[in-house]
Amino acid sequence: MAFNVMAALGGAATAFSDYSDEQARKAEKKKDREYAEEREQNIYDRNKKDAAQSAYDALAEQLSVFYRPDQVEDIMSNGNGAAKHAITRGTYYDKMGLAPSEHYKMPGNDIKNVNNKNAISLTPKPVVGIGSISAAAEEGADTRVDVAPEGLGGNSFASRFTIIADKEDLTAAEFEARLLNDRLAAGDDPELLAEVDKKQKIFLDLAREKAEAARKDNDPDVEVEFYTPTLRENKIAKFETSALNQMGVMTGDLGSIKDKLKGTNTLEISKLLAVENLTIDNAAGYQEVAMGKLIEGRKTIALNGINQYAQSKYRTVDNSKIFQDQDALKKAAKDGTLKPNDVYISFQKASINSEGKRIPAQYLVGTYLGNRYTTIGVKQFQPAMYLGTSYTPPSIE
Repeated sequence: MAFNVMAALGGAATAFSDYSDEQARKAEKKKDREYAEEREQNIYDRNKKDAAQSAYDALAEQLSVFYRPDQVEDIMSNGNGAAKHAITRGTYYDKMGLAPSEHYKMPGNDIKNVNNKNAISLTPKPVVGIGSISAAAEEGADTRVDVAPEGLGGNSFASRFTIIADKEDLTAAEFEARLLNDRLAAGDDPELLAEVDKKQKIFLDLAREKAEAARKDNDPDVEVEFYTPTLRENKIAKFETSALNQMGVMTGDLGSIKDKLKGTNTLEISKLLAVENLTIDNAAGYQEVAMGKLIEGRKTIALNGINQYAQSKYRTVDNSKIFQDQDALKKAAKDGTLKPNDVYISFQKASINSEGKRIPAQYLVGTYLGNRYTTIGVKQFQPAMYLGTSYTPPSIE
């Protein structure tokens, strides 16, 4: 039998064609399978992304109930866990009747975030008048209010939330309020005042111990509060009333006090005395940052009031309280010619202020406060206003 070459070649070709077709079918099936798998993966990824976005949107929406938009953005940048923590804290603050946004501190842009080595200086708002005070003219005077709150640190997200007063703190604050009422009721009775002093010392010792324990138990960057805003304001008001008593002013309703003290700087001086007493009290007790900030604010208000009074009285300053140089001013304070709370006028030599501007020689009006308030950063001579180069005291006209 003859070998049919063509038939053999034809069979081989057919076999190769069948093999190629099979490979093509396998490749097509593999491609279809890969496409199906990729499609399923894309659907899964899209669903996962949609679910994540939905969860993100839901958390952001919940946060927006308690916090400002910039705070929500900042919180969300720390992840869902941080967001859930913030919602829990926000719910707690809200139940306590507090605004959650006021108890979350943004990193790097809040006064509470400044560390103690970089105190912020708040200058009492100047009152428009003939002139203002330059730094060079403030020999023996200091109008700054230095605030040195505890730093946030930024290591712990949880440290951005304030720990507020609990029921035990509120009970202690109520007890303290009763002590302040007892002090007011004691008047100038030495025995009653001594009894109040004794109780207050015990309270402050316990308060200091509680504050130290609270700070030890929490993140050192957490700001711990022991009063509600209302309790702080009430305490400050009682200290201001007590300061009036301390200065020998009979207390009553605020309107009658203002009428009685009209034309004097006694009310503003008493506010400065209250600031000193509050500063000592806060340092001896809770050392609360929030209270410290309020006290510093009251200090600014008191100094502004003292300056306003001096500015309004410069035309009526007695000749015995007008001085031609700083030496004469200091001598009068030393020998008693110039008494604490007196308004004075003194001549200032030409000087250069902190901005490099030349201040011509002229008189300025101020208030002598004595050494009483050095513990709160207020020096004895408080300048109020330059009187202008054209001003000449009546005594030398």
